[in-house]
Amino acid sequence: MSCQKFELSIALFVESDLAPGEAGVVEAHLATCGSCRAFAAEMRESQAALKMLRNEYIETSAFEQVRANVLIARPRLWCSRAWPRYAIAAGLVLALLAAWMVRRQTDNALVAVLPVRAILPATPARQTVQPRHLKVQTARVRKRPPRQAPRFKSEPLVVKMITDDPQVVIYWLVDQNGG
Repeated sequence: MSCQKFELSIALFVESDLAPGEAGVVEAHLATCGSCRAFAAEMRESQAALKMLRNEYIETSAFEQVRANVLIARPRLWCSRAWPRYAIAAGLVLALLAAWMVRRQTDNALVAVLPVRAILPATPARQTVQPRHLKVQTARVRKRPPRQAPRFKSEPLVVKMITDDPQVVIYWLVDQNGG
């Protein structure tokens, strides 16, 4: 480790805040490094000077007076005082709206009751109707032996494809290279 990485460990070592294993590593480094030994000595002096300062306790009445002055000086926002009023007003508006909606639904629900017709039982059909199935027209497929590929590279293979529409016939020319 470089000496810069030891500075934090040395500061903790001076106050005995390091774990025993880490403290042993820092002690070994301090034994070999003069600049880190000087840094540790300065840290001990600084800690001793800080500990010699006297502790003054301030009475709580002084804190109360300062707190009161700060609270008086703090500007109060208008919204911080007025939000309860707005919340109550919004709640009342929502309650009135809900009551109006419920009353409106009950007014619409009041409908004159009409007499119900007697329901007759279903009568069976005398004859079942058979659905008409149209015959699907299929073209005959001719079974011919496959045509042999051309013998020479100069002759293209012609593939004729016939579609459902007699006006549309597709010709496909294939050469020996596959295109």
